[in-house]
Amino acid sequence: MARPRALDSLPTTTLPWLTLRDHFVATVGPRSNESAPLGPLRVLADATFAPRSRFPLHPHRDVEILSIVVDGELSHHGDQAHGATMPARSAQLISARDGIVHAEGNDTDRPTRMLQLWFLPTELGGAPAYFRRERSARDGRQLVAGDEAMPLRCDAKVWWIDLAPARPETVAGRGYLLSLDGALETTAGSLAAGEGLVVDAGELVVTAARAATALWIDLP
Repeated sequence: MARPRALDSLPTTTLPWLTLRDHFVATVGPRSNESAPLGPLRVLADATFAPRSRFPLHPHRDVEILSIVVDGELSHHGDQAHGATMPARSAQLISARDGIVHAEGNDTDRPTRMLQLWFLPTELGGAPAYFRRERSARDGRQLVAGDEAMPLRCDAKVWWIDLAPARPETVAGRGYLLSLDGALETTAGSLAAGEGLVVDAGELVVTAARAATALWIDLP
């Protein structure tokens, strides 16, 4: 009950200042809106910014925008937390609601890698809201969003998983597993770094021969 998303199957956009790989609906370039969503998950983009670069300011409305910093520092500009800087292993959630104008980028002299997820909310409208979370050092499974501190307005939870060598982690139900930085072995097959797996139902055991990290998106 699982379907792999190999690297060579993912829409990829390469610009002088940005490399972006879309696991779901493509957000930039000629393949925009090409792939289907998964439940309330509309976008999962794995993006790397070149030093001193960022998107232009742009609007959003009635979408839950979750940004997770994998490596480097992410700057956030706009009418929600203007000028905020987020280190690696931190996340921000913007509930756009009646509308925001913002842009992410990299104000440092080294590359920044981040994930951005868009979720369709179950209720619309209201004043925009901003939330932020920083995770502790490597410590197994940690919730990124989907609780009172990071309240997605949809039935979804996002987990960051630090995998120690030979220590299995189990995920269950419907969702998406993303290998962030290393090879993973699962009961449904192997994943290289950057690859994903759509899990339609059932239980999945995940292991790594070396320390690695993964993202698990738990969906209805």
